[in-house]
This record gives sequence, structure tokens and C-alpha cells, in this order.
Amino acid sequence: MVPALTGTPAPGVLVRRALDGDAGEVLTVQRAAFVAEAQRYGDPLLPPLVEDLAAVRAAIADPAGVVLVAVRGSRLVGSVRLRVDGARGHVGRLAVAPDQQRAGVGTALLRAVEAAAPQQVREFLLFTGGDSAANVARYERAGYARTGEGRDERGVPLVHLAKPRP
Repeated sequence: MVPALTGTPAPGVLVRRALDGDAGEVLTVQRAAFVAEAQRYGDPLLPPLVEDLAAVRAAIADPAGVVLVAVRGSRLVGSVRLRVDGARGHVGRLAVAPDQQRAGVGTALLRAVEAAAPQQVREFLLFTGGDSAANVARYERAGYARTGEGRDERGVPLVHLAKPRP
């Protein structure tokens, strides 16, 4: 069970571990959320957009990772993943339904995935698009600091960020 969030910035939103039955909705929200990024970079083949249902199910079932969902009422409105690699937790695929963005759902998911990380995780790592200023600012407000820049295999600019576990 994901630790309860106190003072959650997204009233009415429950964050919990994803179940296999959530996979289709996770994929739908992920694709909807990443369309704007694809348009920004002129790249419809961003990994979150081409991932298939089997890959989402595999991520949910992977005991070495954490997949969380945000639910408002009966609707799945967001998701996030954490892949554990020793003392590092790689945060990825943070996705919020477009009509739910800027309402605290992403912040609630980020806090919850950090809290749900196994105790051996001492540092959280993530990356976002280099031209996605709002995403970079969100992560910096959450305590992440820039550690570098680069490009993915298709040439999309990336900003890498890290945060020590308190």
C-alpha cells in the first residue's frame, strides 16, 4: 500500500499501486498526456506513445519496480513509474490526463512514488524534454536539481535531474 499523503495537493485524488486491470487506462492516459510533448518535439514516436499494453502490464507486474496510479472517483487520471537500480530510483512515465493537469495530480504522484520507493533507494533520477520548461520547473520545485543535458537516440533534447532521498 502506498503511504497516505498528508495535505495532498490534489483533493479528491487517491494514489495507489497499479493493478493489472489498470494497464489499459494507464496506457490511454499516458498517450493522451504525451501527445503535447510529441507535438513540441515533432516526434510522434516518443517511447511513451509507442509503448504497448504488454509492456505496461510487464511494468506493473515487475517486482523490482513501482507503478502508481491516481484515481479521481472511478476515473484513472494519472500514473507514474519507478525503476529501482540499487540505491537509485529512476522516475519515469509521469502522466496526467490533459484535463486534470495543473491541479496537483502530478505532484501527488511524484511525492507518492518517492514515498513508495524501497528503503535502499537513496537518490531519485529522472529526465524530461529539454524544451519542456514547465516540466523542468515542476521537478525543480519538487527538489530535483539539474545534473546534465543530452539528446535521446532520435535527437530530442533532454534535461536530467536528481534528488537525494531525505
